[in-house]
Amino acid sequence: YAQQQLGDLVFVELPEPGKKLAKGDTAVVVESVKAASDVYAPVDGEITEANTSLSSDPSLVNSAATGDGWLWKMKLANESQLDGLLDEAAYKAHIG
Repeated sequence: YAQQQLGDLVFVELPEPGKKLAKGDTAVVVESVKAASDVYAPVDGEITEANTSLSSDPSLVNSAATGDGWLWKMKLANESQLDGLLDEAAYKAHIG
């Protein structure tokens, strides 16, 4: 939803592997032709991998958001935090 609202992305600032994030911390910054926006960590954890393909092709976030356009992978600090997240169907219902 957010990537549709921002439009075409032109830059993605990715986190470094090993960076520890708390739920709500800025994990990624994305810039589009319209605006810059933060992407927040949905849970506590440590970055294990960032999608470096986005450095050369940030448009993957728009064209393949659920495939090659992934942002980061992380090791969870508290797996129970996953219970508070929405699945795809619930998120679509939430945004209308």
